[in-house]
Amino acid sequence: MKKTPRQKGMAVIGALIVVAAASTATAVIMERQTMLADTLAGERDRVQAKWLLRGGLDWARVILFNDARNNAVTLRDAIWSQPIAGLEITAPDGQRRAYFSGLIEDEQSKYNLARLAVNGAVKASEVATLEILLASLDITPQLAVAIAQHMARTQAGPGRAASAPGVRSLHDLIGIEHMTLDRIAALSEYLTILPQATPLNVNTASAEILSAGIPGLDLASARSLAEQRDQGMWFNSRGDFMNRLDNPQVAADVQLDVRSQWFKVTGEVRLDHASASLQALLHRQASAPPAVRWIKD
Repeated sequence: MKKTPRQKGMAVIGALIVVAAASTATAVIMERQTMLADTLAGERDRVQAKWLLRGGLDWARVILFNDARNNAVTLRDAIWSQPIAGLEITAPDGQRRAYFSGLIEDEQSKYNLARLAVNGAVKASEVATLEILLASLDITPQLAVAIAQHMARTQAGPGRAASAPGVRSLHDLIGIEHMTLDRIAALSEYLTILPQATPLNVNTASAEILSAGIPGLDLASARSLAEQRDQGMWFNSRGDFMNRLDNPQVAADVQLDVRSQWFKVTGEVRLDHASASLQALLHRQASAPPAVRWIKD
């Protein structure tokens, strides 16, 4: 039986539909394969970037260890304090390049928020210190009370457990009143959270921190001391610092030091399709490389 022109036309249309469907399916499969390849490449790059960051963290530990061995005091212009921006790292075959940026900060140059509360009870004297610091930075002093209350809730007290999770960094305070990401960025140079009470390093602290932390030391005098220090007149000991104060008695009961044991390391790596960042808290001790207390990716 011969096919009519209409039947032949329908057969051609059917064939075209089948070809179009097959082409669409092929395109979808190829697109999915491309997306999978990109995903795998991105994941590979992220893993490699993280390994590079861990290498950077080990480098920071070595730098801080050597600094402790070679220097009796912790200074603002030491090798460890020099930031790295966009350092190019090339693979052995020269085909791939990564870019590393990193920074080591002396956390004992900052006000330790752990001082605000003890056993779940807010310390009014420390709240007053933080209020002075915030006022010098043109930030509402009311924030000091909110931070202190939150820090108290993270601690267990007599007969009761902590009512809030523990905090490791300023970003863990984002939920409290008056605290925003922009404010955290502005305060990161002046505030820290350490696992224990720590003395303030007068060789690395800013004038604002010195003035707030030492009762009776006005900001103008603190700036004068900081300027002399940063021009090379470093403090060799706590006693040396006390002798340069107009009234040494104002710092008699303040925990001060010229050497630091706590440091924060921040790093970022960009590698082809991916970037990775890392933050870590290091505890430096006399006879061993600094220990990693926590890492945040």
